[in-house]
Amino acid sequence: MRAEEMNAELNGRTYVVTGSTSGIGREVALYLADRGGKVLGVGRDAGRCREAQREIRARTGNSDVTFLTADLSSQSEIRTVAKDILQLCSTIDVLVNNAGLFTLTRKETLDGLETQLAVNWLAAFMLTGLLMPRLLKAPCPRVVTVSSGSHFAGTMHWDDVGLKRGYQGLKAYDQSKLAGVLFSSELSRRLRTAPRLSTYAVDPGLVKTQIAAKGTNGLVRLVWKIRTRNGISAEQAAESVAWCAVNAAAAGKTGLYWKERKSLPSSPESCDPEAAGRLWELGERLCGIRYP
Repeated sequence: MRAEEMNAELNGRTYVVTGSTSGIGREVALYLADRGGKVLGVGRDAGRCREAQREIRARTGNSDVTFLTADLSSQSEIRTVAKDILQLCSTIDVLVNNAGLFTLTRKETLDGLETQLAVNWLAAFMLTGLLMPRLLKAPCPRVVTVSSGSHFAGTMHWDDVGLKRGYQGLKAYDQSKLAGVLFSSELSRRLRTAPRLSTYAVDPGLVKTQIAAKGTNGLVRLVWKIRTRNGISAEQAAESVAWCAVNAAAAGKTGLYWKERKSLPSSPESCDPEAAGRLWELGERLCGIRYP
């Protein structure tokens, strides 16, 4: 980032970052804490949460960094961590929906949902809705959802969103990332009466993370390692996400798709308002929530 962007001060502002014990999420949390922000990180493993909290506090000198443990594939745990976050802060300036995963074979959550769709889209949809009262209290709140160029290959399988028939890991991943872009744009449309809130779907690029090394076999891990040889680091990818989260140049540019700090056209299906509305209704039904 340019010097003026790197030196932005975030004192007095609150940031929630999911999937923040490793990879892009951890680097985003570190960036925000280093500039004085109050950071609430969310991770699945308690030990890794403690380690990330300890390291980020030590590296930044910012003691206002707290990590909370929640498995975002579980709706009950999403509700619990949302309550904890609401108790810890009176306002939320930015929510970064970063948590995501890839699975080669089909798996279901405790709620009976296909795991990639549940974590990569539905968790963001549900947590954002539960935290909306605090977001709307902030002066200029933002919701940043980490997406992927994989959404261009995605399509919504409306008659079988759980992909019980003919499951393929990449097909499920592409669908879940498309759902994330649809969610971001639809959230912007539905909050036209709250114009201070801006939404961003951010493609961090091809990143050297371990997302394809978990829940896969040796061949997939090898292919992923080869594919990401020319990828960027998690720190570099985090810059694009953090830029949309804090930079003044992005303020008010809501409902768009971003890559390398530029707004770009997303896939044709992701721009379909009928599909976005249908997905929204599905999300509320699956989560049992209603947005304010």
